[in-house]
Amino acid sequence: MSIAHRTGRRRALPLTVAGLAVSTLALAGCSGRDAAGADPEASATAGTGAATEAMAESCSPGFTDTEIRIGNSVPLSGPAAAYGAIGQTLKLYFDDINAAGGLELADGTTRQVNVTVVDDAYDPAKAATNVRQLVEQDEVFALAGVLGTGAAISVAPYISETGVPNLFVGTGSDAIMSLHADGTQWTIGFMPQYGFEVSALAQYLIENHPGETAAILYQNDDFGESIKAGFEAAFEGSGIEIVAAEPYEVASATVDSQVTTLAASDADIFLNWAVGAFATQSLKKKLELGWDATTVINAPAADATFFLKPAGEGAADGVVSVAYTKDITDPSLAGDAGFDAWAAFAAAHPDEVNAMFAPAAAGYQTAQLLEAALAQMEGCTREALLDAATSFDGLELDLAPVTVSTSPEYPYVFSEVKIQVFNGTTWDVAEGTYTVG
Repeated sequence: MSIAHRTGRRRALPLTVAGLAVSTLALAGCSGRDAAGADPEASATAGTGAATEAMAESCSPGFTDTEIRIGNSVPLSGPAAAYGAIGQTLKLYFDDINAAGGLELADGTTRQVNVTVVDDAYDPAKAATNVRQLVEQDEVFALAGVLGTGAAISVAPYISETGVPNLFVGTGSDAIMSLHADGTQWTIGFMPQYGFEVSALAQYLIENHPGETAAILYQNDDFGESIKAGFEAAFEGSGIEIVAAEPYEVASATVDSQVTTLAASDADIFLNWAVGAFATQSLKKKLELGWDATTVINAPAADATFFLKPAGEGAADGVVSVAYTKDITDPSLAGDAGFDAWAAFAAAHPDEVNAMFAPAAAGYQTAQLLEAALAQMEGCTREALLDAATSFDGLELDLAPVTVSTSPEYPYVFSEVKIQVFNGTTWDVAEGTYTVG
């Protein structure tokens, strides 16, 4: 994967709202009128009941003249229950829109967007059962914000068969690209593609740490092996060499022994691909050992509140990661319009939304993406929603430091990221962007 690094500030592009210029033909298809040869005057006098019946025949399930139904499956229980905030925030966002009258679509009709959130306990099999229930019993129009690679893969055959968009899934797995290549093109990942993340970070290191050595900690599975191979390929011929590599088991109690072995290499760069509590452990152990290496971490471990600061004072200083979400823990962002909008939303829901919690922010961004896709959708079919979600052009999200441009060929929200460095308290965003080439 090639990466283009732009050091200049990107001009904000306007959101292309194709639906605002929707043709009379498309409007007729959505409202239930026969656009292929019907007499417009006769259709106009057919009555509300006939129009509603015709619309039901032409629109996908879950889309009516008054309502759009959206489904979400996330862990509300079990060890990953904290990520249930994604679905809960998604629902709250649209509850607010509904309370204000609803969402106006391109056809000029305002509709309620009703989100159903169900618990899968982070079990892919349960997620698959949930999705089938949401589609067949709740008759949702689309899915949004489903969490995890396992869930995305487990439901892929079903959503492909039924033609239900699975939008903004909480993963950046390269497996989404594989699904896309195999013809299952109904899934879009919310996080930056993992391969893109590795390539962007590798390019940053080549530019800022030329000729240094690196050591890598990675999961002992296909995911971890792909990360290791990605860094090796990106560093080839660059002058940066990986001199030590240690895998860890997800069932292990700690990664202390692996970090100790890596520190013994005296590498200049620590490629720390531990996740969750392992990320905190690894940073703490590195500090204890006095290993003075530039640490690079993966995006899921970049939560300052839950993973970095708990490692102890100084443990995360200088840590490098990609940035596709603003630092919601940074009070200096007050005055930024997007940050202020997020803060106001959280303040309006003090019992449900933690303004400092990354999964809640992810749910907020997911909701804004879905809102934009629905608002610019031409027609009332699931295919139309998928088309809209894959044709954003410079969309600005309240909490994204980069704009969002999507295409049918690349099934991820973010094709552009920034690099950020942790200063011990908050994240400092570096100049320039890294873009999928």
